[in-house]
Amino acid sequence: MRLKSLKLAGFKSFANPTTFTFKHDITAIVGPNGCGKSNVIDAIRWVLGETSAKQLRGGAMSDVIFAGVEGRAAKSLASVELVFEHTQDEKHGIRHELNLYQELSLRRQVTKDGKSTYFINGQQVRRRDVVDVFLGTGLGARSYAVIEQGMIGRIVDSSPMQLREFIEEGAGVSRYQARRVDTEKKLAETRENLQRLSDLQGELKKQQKTLARQAESAKQYNQLNDKLHILHHEDLLRRLFEAWQYHELKKGEQGKSAEVLAALEAQVGQARKRLDEHSARVLEAQWLKDDARDKYHNAQMAEQTAQHNFLTVNNSIAQNDEKIARLKNTHAEAMANIEHTKSELEQLTQQLDELLPQAQQAQRELELAKDTQNDAQNAWQTQRDELNALMQQKNALQTEQKLLQTQVARVQESLEKSRHREEQLATALQNLANTDTEASELKKQQAVAQSLRQRLDGFGDEQELKAGVDKLQQLVNQHQAATTAQDKQHASLMGEYEILHKLVHTPAPKAKQDTAVNADMVQELESLPVLQTALSLTAKGRDLAGVLDKFLGFWLGARLADNPSVAICQNDAQSVKLILKSGKKSDKGVIASALYASDLLAKLPQSVSSHLVRLDELIATPTLEIFTRCYLYLGDTLPDELDCTALVGVMILTKTGWLLGSFGMMHISKLGDESGEFLVQRNKHLQRLAELDDELNALEEVLGKEQKLLKQTSGQLQTAKVELEELLAQKNAATVQLHHAEKMIATLTAKIDNEQIRRESLLAQHEQLTEEKKALSLELQQLQAQQQQCQEKLAEFAPLITLANQSMSVQTLRIDEVNALLKQRSETHNQLQLQINTLSQNKTHAERLLEMAKTSLAKTQADSEATKRSQDELHDKLPELLATFKQAQATSHELKVASDEYEAATKVLQLGQAKLQEELTDCHNQFTAAQTAAAQVSADTAVGESRLQDLADELTRFDEAFNLPAMLADFRANPNRQFVDNFAERERLKEQIAKLGAVNLAAAAELAELEARVSPMDEQIADITKSMTKLEDAIRTIDEKTKSLFLGALSAVNEQLNALFSKVFGGGQASLSLMEDDSLPKADKWRAGLVLMAQPKGKKNSRLAVLSGGEKTLTALSLIFAIFKQHPAPFCVLDEVDAPLDDANVARFTGLIRELACDVQFIFISHNKLAMQIADELKGITMPTAGISSLVTVDLQEAEKYLEPAV
Repeated sequence: MRLKSLKLAGFKSFANPTTFTFKHDITAIVGPNGCGKSNVIDAIRWVLGETSAKQLRGGAMSDVIFAGVEGRAAKSLASVELVFEHTQDEKHGIRHELNLYQELSLRRQVTKDGKSTYFINGQQVRRRDVVDVFLGTGLGARSYAVIEQGMIGRIVDSSPMQLREFIEEGAGVSRYQARRVDTEKKLAETRENLQRLSDLQGELKKQQKTLARQAESAKQYNQLNDKLHILHHEDLLRRLFEAWQYHELKKGEQGKSAEVLAALEAQVGQARKRLDEHSARVLEAQWLKDDARDKYHNAQMAEQTAQHNFLTVNNSIAQNDEKIARLKNTHAEAMANIEHTKSELEQLTQQLDELLPQAQQAQRELELAKDTQNDAQNAWQTQRDELNALMQQKNALQTEQKLLQTQVARVQESLEKSRHREEQLATALQNLANTDTEASELKKQQAVAQSLRQRLDGFGDEQELKAGVDKLQQLVNQHQAATTAQDKQHASLMGEYEILHKLVHTPAPKAKQDTAVNADMVQELESLPVLQTALSLTAKGRDLAGVLDKFLGFWLGARLADNPSVAICQNDAQSVKLILKSGKKSDKGVIASALYASDLLAKLPQSVSSHLVRLDELIATPTLEIFTRCYLYLGDTLPDELDCTALVGVMILTKTGWLLGSFGMMHISKLGDESGEFLVQRNKHLQRLAELDDELNALEEVLGKEQKLLKQTSGQLQTAKVELEELLAQKNAATVQLHHAEKMIATLTAKIDNEQIRRESLLAQHEQLTEEKKALSLELQQLQAQQQQCQEKLAEFAPLITLANQSMSVQTLRIDEVNALLKQRSETHNQLQLQINTLSQNKTHAERLLEMAKTSLAKTQADSEATKRSQDELHDKLPELLATFKQAQATSHELKVASDEYEAATKVLQLGQAKLQEELTDCHNQFTAAQTAAAQVSADTAVGESRLQDLADELTRFDEAFNLPAMLADFRANPNRQFVDNFAERERLKEQIAKLGAVNLAAAAELAELEARVSPMDEQIADITKSMTKLEDAIRTIDEKTKSLFLGALSAVNEQLNALFSKVFGGGQASLSLMEDDSLPKADKWRAGLVLMAQPKGKKNSRLAVLSGGEKTLTALSLIFAIFKQHPAPFCVLDEVDAPLDDANVARFTGLIRELACDVQFIFISHNKLAMQIADELKGITMPTAGISSLVTVDLQEAEKYLEPAV
């Protein structure tokens, strides 16, 4: 199996549809960094089922879709397709139901939502199907056949179980492991089913026991309940009799209570009449008493009002006297306040007149002091400005002085650095004084290189050998292509031949037999040949094959009977139909030997016989008597005068499908569901089989010649390749030595040139340094002179600044004196102004108090006069109010006496009324008691009647024939009958029922249903147990096969690993061994992980971790190629695995690839020119547009053809 092509569309940087075709054994993918070479590896791993976006250098699966660049929109779909050829090879093919052809196409596509879809040969499948197809081939998303960038170094550091996975894949046990996993899943599911079934059976058996107990309890319950039912019926009759007796008793008491109730009702009416008459007299007396009491109350209210008015006037007179006295005192106080306020007002006016002139004088002195302060402040500010100007000039000179000091220090430091640099240059020039050693070594290496070039020129013509190898390779490829094409054609023809042969010589499948009516006959017929396989037509029959198909379609499964005893003689239509519809085609075939014909031509009309063709004229083989008695009617319509009853022993079939015989007319569709064109297709198949036979014979002859030529050419090619490889190995060794010598020459030449350039550079630097020192010395002298001038100017400014500071101090003292005088005068002025303001406020307050005192005095005089007038009016009303009070007091006394008399009379009448009320109450109570007793009797009677009815209803439920009137009549006829109280017996039965507890009356039915469910479970458990045994046997078989394959592969890989390791390292040893795992049982020790040991030549045993990067890479490559030698995968993809290798190791690496290329197709990515040289074809990946990868293909063999004429 080979990889034919890889198609990418919208995958990562491959925005445009790109197809990689792989025609040769070794293909190199080259290109600059970042152009998308590793995306090809990612595409192969992705289409093989990789599900981790991280492994594909992305964050999500949708990241593999082209994301777009400037000027190019993003894609919504990414698709990758692998196409394999020769997938049905015996040795390296794919054994899977989805592999239907010699080519297999695997495609995967993903959309923006991250959903992936897989296709095999255009048919959508699951990822699991993709993994299943490639199980055991060494291909997979993370198999040893696809080595991504950086992975080759990690193989050496892999865990023991990861190393084991590589060997297992190389051993081809992955398909067995997948089958074992599926079997274990089935076994686990079967165990779960068995456990569930066992649990269910146990639970059902528990339920069965429980239901059995419940069924027994239900049986006891029914027996006890029946007894209780009888006793309860007897008790109901007893209670009915007692209820009837009680009802009759209450009916007698009800009549007596009605007579007593009527007498008491008459007594209550008489007592009520006497009470009503006396109550009328009491009401009249009560009215007179209430009228007298109302008049008395009114008189009493008038007396109280007159008394209140008199007392109110007296109180008002006393209050007015007190108020007049208070007003006199208030008037005297107001007069005294007015006099005092006037005296204070005159004093305040006099003090204000004295302070105003003083305040004006203080204001004038304050203004004069402020003017003096302003003059002193201006003089101080002027002096301050002069001092600031001097200080600024001094600061500028000081800043300039500091700057000059910094510059002097910088120049001095530069001079010191120059002197130090000069010393270093002198030392460097002394070190470069002698170059004779390098020159002598250079001459020696040049002589060695010249010798190697002469040796290389002495080798034979490599191009001639390559041309011979290429020519032989082309011949081998041509023969292989021809052989492959002929194999494909031969396989296709053989497939068609086998199918047609099977169609022609295999009988049709037998239909299912529905009845056993003819079972004995069928058993005998099974050993006979089938008509379908022996039938052949004459030339005339082939022309009428379409019509014969209709007639013989339901006979094709018939058996050919040589023994007459097999024949069935049936002449009536009913029996014929029975046999034809029995459901077995062989039964239909027997009909032929059951029909016996007479002379047909003598009995049939001429219009019919002229269109008849006998069946033996159309059928060449087999020769049967039945065919002489069967005819085809080729006419369009049958005449009406045809009598089917005359067709004894003969059958006629029309072109429209009607079958005629002594049984009548029957359409062929009634005989079964057989239809088709068997004879037409059979003729075509036989003709095609003859053609295929000739074509296969010719093709096998040509194929034999091609295979012989291929074998001869392959031998010649192998010999030429060995010669070419020996020549190339010698040339490569000489080339490596020459390359080393040229490298040494270039190194020494560059070293000598660099030393000369450095000497010249150092001399130039020394001259430049001398000039810089002179410039720095001159600059230092200038700076020191400027520093001296600045110092002298600073000395001149010192006395000027001192004089300015003295003048500033004098002005400051003057300002302080002026400020003190201004402060004193300001305080004096403020004190006077404060006194004036205080006196003005006091004067205003005194004036306001005087006005208020005058207003209060006027109000007091007005109130005094009004109070005196009111006092006079009250003295005038007082005698009249006293007379009114005395008159009201006398009237109130008279009305009180009359009210007391009426109240005494009313009390006498009320006592008589109370006595009559007591008599009425007694009568009414007696009537109520009698009425209650009568109601109780009526209620008891109703209760008795209701009880009778309830008992009757309950008895009716027990016995539908129960009749209450008849039973009551029986009670009246026998009123002294006796009933036994069976309460104790009923309680005993109830107690026994209660002891039974809750009873499931449906337990018996449930128990029967449960037993029907439990009974088949034992058989089901036995079947599941057998299935588990078979699955466990299958797992053991798989384990034995896996163990055998794994240990065999491990031994073979170890042998190849040691050989390859010794080859690439020139010695040493390497091995894979099972690690010691105490947790595993002895029988499973072979399941432990693997440990890789490597000991390069000349080194002691050491850990793999301390090997160099190149040694790790070569060790990992030895392991991978050892696995390939044991179990070659269809192709191997390597991504820059030669990066850590030097040229010598790259040569060893390419030698391994060249050695395995005959069995494995190699695709590798590399930047190494030596690695590129072994490739048959170069695939260049470029990125002409940023972010979009493009493919450029160069066939090196074709390129060499174009170069040959130029050479």
